[in-house]
Amino acid sequence: MHDGMDIGRVVLAKAGRDKGKHFVIVGRMDENYVLIANGKSRSIDKPKKKKIKHLEAKPHVLYNVREKILSGQKVFDAELRKSLEALGYEK
Repeated sequence: MHDGMDIGRVVLAKAGRDKGKHFVIVGRMDENYVLIANGKSRSIDKPKKKKIKHLEAKPHVLYNVREKILSGQKVFDAELRKSLEALGYEK
């Protein structure tokens, strides 16, 4: 699947109650749905299932988060929050 919606990609929600918030893709369900989390309103333990067409891909990929998820290591909410803040997405 080469639509840019890979694990670790920073995305912006374009619809729903999360509209205007930035998230990180933490899982891929199929060609239409991904799992997103940001460490605040959505924790890594309870990610939000979201349609890809309701997300806008940003140019940044959190490779440290991506590698941990793909290798089965634990990712903490604080890591997601700090990474998004460091990139200037969340205050």
